[in-house]
Amino acid sequence: MALTIDIAQGDSHVTLLLSGDVDTKTAPDLLGKLTSLELNTLAQLRLNLSAVGFVSSAGLRAIVFAKQKMPHTSQLFLVAASSQIVDTITKTGLAQAVVIVDSEDEIE
Repeated sequence: MALTIDIAQGDSHVTLLLSGDVDTKTAPDLLGKLTSLELNTLAQLRLNLSAVGFVSSAGLRAIVFAKQKMPHTSQLFLVAASSQIVDTITKTGLAQAVVIVDSEDEIE
C-alpha cells in the first residue's frame, strides 16, 4: 500500500499525518520528509499514525532517525497508533524514546 504524508506546521510543533503502510518500499519516503524538516530545532514532532496499518523495521529506523536528530529535550509523539504498532514499538524498546498518545488532545 502506498504511503501518503501530509505535513502541518503548528506554533511549536510539526505534525506528519501518515496514511498507508510504512514498510521497506515506503520508509524512504518518510525518511525524506523527516530529513526535510529542521529536526534539530523542533520542540515537538507528532506522527499521526491513525491511518497506518503496519510499520516495518525500516519504518522504525526512520522514527529513530528523527528522534536522534531532535534536541535531547524535545518530544516525539506517536499519535493514534494501532495496538499492533504500539506492541511492536514497546517490544523493540522504542517506547522509552517516544511518547505514545491516543489523540493530539492529550498533548500539552
